[in-house]
Amino acid sequence: MNHGDYVNFPTLKIEDRELPVMLCGSSSFIGEGHFGFRAFDHRIRFYNHPDSMADIFIHFVRQGCKGAHVICYDNIMKAVRIAYEVETFPIAASLITTTKMATQLKTLARLETVLVFVHPSQTDSLEEKTLKAVTREIRDAGMIPGLATHLPGASIPALDQMNIDFSAYMTPVNKEGKYMIPSKEKALEAIRSTKKKIVAARPLFTEKISLEEGFRFAIEHSDAFCPAFTSKDQIDDAYTILDRVLKTKT
Repeated sequence: MNHGDYVNFPTLKIEDRELPVMLCGSSSFIGEGHFGFRAFDHRIRFYNHPDSMADIFIHFVRQGCKGAHVICYDNIMKAVRIAYEVETFPIAASLITTTKMATQLKTLARLETVLVFVHPSQTDSLEEKTLKAVTREIRDAGMIPGLATHLPGASIPALDQMNIDFSAYMTPVNKEGKYMIPSKEKALEAIRSTKKKIVAARPLFTEKISLEEGFRFAIEHSDAFCPAFTSKDQIDDAYTILDRVLKTKT
């Protein structure tokens, strides 16, 4: 199904910029551990083949949600540049710890980068002075700072009390409550209480939860979400479900 002409997908309004409610994730490309036995296969199929990753990005944005969440590994950045030869699109990015931040920001500044998330290891340290410095660097590079957290139930309430310049959190949000530490209930309470925007990571943790259930939960509890894809058929299915969820949303 081609949704390219469907222009009513809601967007995440963040400061003076916008991102689509559904972003094309990239965690599958590096074979993150939560993909289980499929992780190694995903990494072999995608990470060493930027053209294959670019193909996924292009197919996704052509369907109507023009935006992606990218992790700042070299080959993923290369894939975005390849995709940009066909169609440009805004991105949210997550910094990594194995490359100098200045180098990552320089790369991101050449792309249509809207939002840049600090790595969870820095966020969850709750070191206000460090986080102020990092978010200032992101802002000075011309992008909106965000904080990624692996401990939403604990870190979000603490960070909300600090004087740090950022506009969004990225955190696991899924119906099963996986990785919503210390508990699903405390994480959701923190998400409901914050005034910052929420970008949901890992919205579809396992196949036990259907796409429709996962999407409804993510839309209810976040401002945007970023499922990861490994095929064009998955993307087509996601748009069909997103279309249905939005049309029946009350």
